[in-house]
Amino acid sequence: MRSKIDQELLRLGAPTGRLGYVQMAMTLELIMQEEQVTSTTRVLYPKVAERCNTKPARIERNVREEIKAIWNFGNQKRLDQLFINRGKYPPGNKEFLYTIARYLQQNG
Repeated sequence: MRSKIDQELLRLGAPTGRLGYVQMAMTLELIMQEEQVTSTTRVLYPKVAERCNTKPARIERNVREEIKAIWNFGNQKRLDQLFINRGKYPPGNKEFLYTIARYLQQNG
């Protein structure tokens, strides 16, 4: 599962040298293991924070910064395929993460 996540993040143009990359991949992994949508703030970020020995707020911020970097400098054609009617501004963390996770579950 992790290799599919890494492949998609690289295809999107995610900057791999940032802490947010690893944290985003971990969050996507947790989402893909869940049967239903769970609270990103109350459930997912605390789990990732525990694994990374940091605070949930830092996970949220790092993932948000990673999304911004992908949205502004990543593979624009790929983003257009995944996010129909894509606007100028990036989607929220939850929308971005769940869109990628559901795509990987359906097409992986």
